Amino acid sequence: MTGAQSTAQARRRIAIDALGSEISALPNSAASRLAALLRQPRQLAVSADIDGLVSAAMLTSVAPEFEIVAFSLRSQAWLVHPDFRERTPSDLMMIDLFSTRFDSLSNHVVRWGSKKPQVTEIRDAYQHWDGVVDAASRERLLAVPSLWAATQGGYEESDRADSARYKYPLGTAQFLLAMLEVSGNAPRFYDRTYLPWLVANCDDGILTYTRYSDNARVWWPVLAGAVGPGSLTEQVFSMVDRMRPHDFIDAVHRLDRERAASGTAPWLDDKWNLLGSTPDILGTALQWLGELTGWRDPLRGGVANLSSWVQITARGAGMVRFGGSSKLSSGERSAAAERIRAAASALNANFYYGGRGDGSRFNWVGGWA
Repeated sequence: MTGAQSTAQARRRIAIDALGSEISALPNSAASRLAALLRQPRQLAVSADIDGLVSAAMLTSVAPEFEIVAFSLRSQAWLVHPDFRERTPSDLMMIDLFSTRFDSLSNHVVRWGSKKPQVTEIRDAYQHWDGVVDAASRERLLAVPSLWAATQGGYEESDRADSARYKYPLGTAQFLLAMLEVSGNAPRFYDRTYLPWLVANCDDGILTYTRYSDNARVWWPVLAGAVGPGSLTEQVFSMVDRMRPHDFIDAVHRLDRERAASGTAPWLDDKWNLLGSTPDILGTALQWLGELTGWRDPLRGGVANLSSWVQITARGAGMVRFGGSSKLSSGERSAAAERIRAAASALNANFYYGGRGDGSRFNWVGGWA
């Protein structure tokens, strides 16, 4: 029996407990706490990828005073509205990003857990980081499925139901849609040709459902069940669950033919990921998204003025790989521990798994001001 099979029941219970409690109409659920914020003015910092754009546009469509003021560009720089080039808004909200300093909606793993690295300094640093995360979760809205599920970032073993191997596997857009629906703030889905596929495929959701089915086929049905039959979340899940091999590809090709006929330069690749994060591509994607959905312009000052935004190099960044710490010199160990502790000031921090030669690691990036 494989690890995925032997842990299936425990993992299903984790998903039900996590999503059933936080994506619900219960007064203290994450969904209800988000709903309570939707009539307030808030500035948003957003990941400059398709998951971030769709999530932020969806959220601002039901929150009339929310507006995007910054984009995170590949964890290296920020694209910032001129009004905020020299300061960080005090009421910032992170979308598809995670910070212990601000309300955050993120699909990433953000907590190390109980695993004990051999190097004492690094072990203590991760415990410190987890303490910062725990304290932040008591003070502000951290809508993060990996926190709800108590996913342990330090473990990747297949025989542990709470290891990062079995983390929430979809994008931010999918669980944000569920949160909005269950609280009575569902966005309008005027388009049914592209939008359901677009939401489903955020953060490669469709590929994940087929390639990593042992995990995705636990989480996505539970996410749909948390909202209930007849919901948009249920419809998106059912569409993917019942799709034929060519259905998504047909939507990709249909959109590309429309784009070519209009003479517009491409902004999405064949997997519906953004072709880049330049102001031109971000603006084209957001303009198309508005035309497709009928959702309002989510940017402060409007998409038409995105060319006036300022690109600013991030103020600091850190990365610590999981493996090899025992081979580090004393100075390298201290430096690694300090990088972990410094994440408390970051505007985005998370654990990343796999990678092309870099391996699993803890990353963070600082702000712009």
